[in-house]
Amino acid sequence: MKSTEEVSAQPRAVLGVLGGLGPLASAEFMRTIYECSLGEYEQNSPNVVLLSDPAFPDRTTAILNGEEHVLIAPLTDSLQKLVDLGAGKIVICCMTIHAVLHWAPAPMRNRVVSLLDVIFDHVAANGGRHLIACTKGTRQMGLFENHTRWDATKDHFILPDDHDLDTIHRMIYRLKSNSPPATEAPVLEEILEKYSTKSFVSGCTEIHLLVKHYMSPAAASAGYGFVDPLVIIARQVAEGRL
Repeated sequence: MKSTEEVSAQPRAVLGVLGGLGPLASAEFMRTIYECSLGEYEQNSPNVVLLSDPAFPDRTTAILNGEEHVLIAPLTDSLQKLVDLGAGKIVICCMTIHAVLHWAPAPMRNRVVSLLDVIFDHVAANGGRHLIACTKGTRQMGLFENHTRWDATKDHFILPDDHDLDTIHRMIYRLKSNSPPATEAPVLEEILEKYSTKSFVSGCTEIHLLVKHYMSPAAASAGYGFVDPLVIIARQVAEGRL
């Protein structure tokens, strides 16, 4: 392991995190990064810049109202701020906004680590059957169904019906409002049982809060699985692969 002097003398890559969408999910993602990365010397830990702006317009509301254009300016402005701070790679802690990412200028867009790509890469490599837990906006935009790898992997995904989607959507917004993950877990578990699976995809970054609940020693024995792009990315950062 390098000494602290050796670490400080070397240029370090900067990971940018666009957060605040919502703030609890991005704050928990930062915690996950360092939980995965901390070693003997904290100076060896990743260099991460978090831009958390909860004033960002609600993505689902904008999309459901056909007002996607209101997202473009704040998205571009936020990405530029992270680029100006030296971010070589950027993680946007919001799934829904990936629906409008193609409108961002290419020099910024090309730095973004697609949460969707991370999910599809994992599912293609590991298989399984996973319920997609996401907002109504994500489903209306067809984020998963319109992905280039959907046809090749769709048998590994379970799309909840409209009633269950509405239940998940409301659960996500309660998580945004700081409802304890342990309180919301039974809601998800009931839906998973209906679809005969114990695994889910984090189709919204608020689901990361539930994932961390299932990663805790108290809940891990329940045997629930997950495909969470934020956990996957945090592990890739810790392994020096991002």
